[in-house]
Amino acid sequence: MDACSVLDTALTTAVDAARAGGAVLAATDRTRVDVTRKDARVDVTTSADLASQAAVVRVLQGAFPEHVVVGEEGTEPGSDGDHVWYVDGLDGTSNFTHAIPWYCVSVALRCRGEVVAGAVYDPVHDELWAAGRGRGATGNGVPLRVAATDGLARAVVVSQIQSSDAERIAEFVAMFERLMNAAGGVRFVGAPALILSHIAAGHLTAYVERAMPPWDISAGQLILEEAGGRLTDLAGVRPAGADVTDVVASNGAVHDELLAVLGS
Repeated sequence: MDACSVLDTALTTAVDAARAGGAVLAATDRTRVDVTRKDARVDVTTSADLASQAAVVRVLQGAFPEHVVVGEEGTEPGSDGDHVWYVDGLDGTSNFTHAIPWYCVSVALRCRGEVVAGAVYDPVHDELWAAGRGRGATGNGVPLRVAATDGLARAVVVSQIQSSDAERIAEFVAMFERLMNAAGGVRFVGAPALILSHIAAGHLTAYVERAMPPWDISAGQLILEEAGGRLTDLAGVRPAGADVTDVVASNGAVHDELLAVLGS
């Protein structure tokens, strides 16, 4: 079964799965969720993450029982290792727990390492971002295109970190300072999949974050690239697999300038 033969069904399934996870989040009383810390202070997961991922997995396995599903909250094995779904049932967990309305569900299919279908759903604003490889990207059915901003001095850039490690925080602060001195504005908002979707829609210009896992960026990378944007590591190399990677994402026009600032 090659990538093209499953693309139509995969895209429909990604959308249905993302909406299913979003419905769970929308129905959840955030004041009653169980919260577990993954590090000393800032990285958390909740019972809502688990419930949303479970809803997503049910949809995916209903359509593709042989596919592998890799989620932030655990992996579901399958007999077809060439087709792997990457799922974040709640991207922006800290925002969710504090009632900050910026979080989403992210679902993407990688065929032999390359993302071919993806969906990101924001249940707060009922916004559905989706893309199929070679078929463009949409936001609630409307074609997406990145912003035409052609200079970093006019760009709004997101950069962030989720760590309680003092050394990593110091490195981030130095990078954030470089961006503040070069960009038109810098934000720290959480939810990488949602950030990438908003760059695709032209609302933001760029995004930088270190060591991102595939469930955070797979769907967003596809949506961004299909909208005309670019995503690389800090060396300017496009990640073509599912390894953890540093991320520099942009509308394309400011990408090289952004890389130069980050490398300075």
